[in-house]
Amino acid sequence: MLKVLEAFGEPISHGGQESFVMNLINNMNLEGIHIDLLTPYYCDNTTYKRRISSIGGDIFTFGLDFKPGNSRFNICKYLDVFFRDHSYDVVHVHSGSISILGLFSYYAKKNGVKKVIVHSHCSVERITIKNKILRTIFSTVMKNNVDAYFACSKLAAEAKFTDSIVNNSVRIIKNGVNVHKFCYDEIKRELLRSELGYKENDFVIGNVGRFSYQKNHDFLIDIFSSVIEKENQARLLLVGDGELKKDIQLKVQNLGIEDRVIFTGNVDNVNDYMQAMDCFILTSRFEGLPIVGVEAQAMGLPCVFSDSITHELNITDLANFLSLDEKIDKWRDIILSYKTNIRKNMSSVITEQGYNVAEQADNMRRIYLNEV
Repeated sequence: MLKVLEAFGEPISHGGQESFVMNLINNMNLEGIHIDLLTPYYCDNTTYKRRISSIGGDIFTFGLDFKPGNSRFNICKYLDVFFRDHSYDVVHVHSGSISILGLFSYYAKKNGVKKVIVHSHCSVERITIKNKILRTIFSTVMKNNVDAYFACSKLAAEAKFTDSIVNNSVRIIKNGVNVHKFCYDEIKRELLRSELGYKENDFVIGNVGRFSYQKNHDFLIDIFSSVIEKENQARLLLVGDGELKKDIQLKVQNLGIEDRVIFTGNVDNVNDYMQAMDCFILTSRFEGLPIVGVEAQAMGLPCVFSDSITHELNITDLANFLSLDEKIDKWRDIILSYKTNIRKNMSSVITEQGYNVAEQADNMRRIYLNEV
């Protein structure tokens, strides 16, 4: 039995990294493979807990406070003890933190892990001196302890790895989606829109993401405020949770538009909520390659992305990119141009572009088993 640990540098909650891993697990042939999950922080996703338990795996947590931007060296002693007490053949580390990738790889290899994979899932807003220093320091650490470098996009690779690693060692692993699950369904659309109280002619703008600085919901609310000046039937559907959610809710209230905005919180059926949308918006300040952007296109939704997001997300003719410095009127007009859009099945296009999770899961299984 091959023992694999999927390790995370952030909490196991409802984010893109967790979604990526669970998509792989749910579509992988697990014969001969045992999979556990680990985070130094916490896991609050009960669906993931049940799923991992159902395949005989465990989710390990250290219960540490998660403080983005702070030093991660407080995890070191816990990692050392964990890898001393738990034996794995493969450790696959997922994170948007350079230090996490380096520290996990060091303690895993120190304690005898045969194959260590580090996987960058996020870019940065800008490459700073601090970023360059961290890349230099931890590239040395990873050089002696990493067997494979992965990234969800070239932009994510450049943000976490040195030029030498990017040019010679990184393998781009596409964020695959379940094309059967994320496929437009008129019946499901009408059902959920009815549950949400939407009328037939309501124009629903949607977003899925953590309420954080990175996701830039503040700008999204400004755009929506402009949209409703031109389109009275516009509605905003926000799926997700996060540290800035209350601030965004307060802004919505102060603008007097709370009757037009729905905050769903975290949900396990994002695909159903995407059915209800008419247009999908991501105003992120930075990303790796957001899996929700792939899911939205698979669902046949016209998408407007900030150009801070890698253009590798341009996988169908539904993707549009606008600068965050562009006037809000331009964002508004592009969004409103999709009022009469007709949804269509994009499964074949997604598969042709290499984003079918079934293929990605089979590929990852072969990587774990050293068959490729």
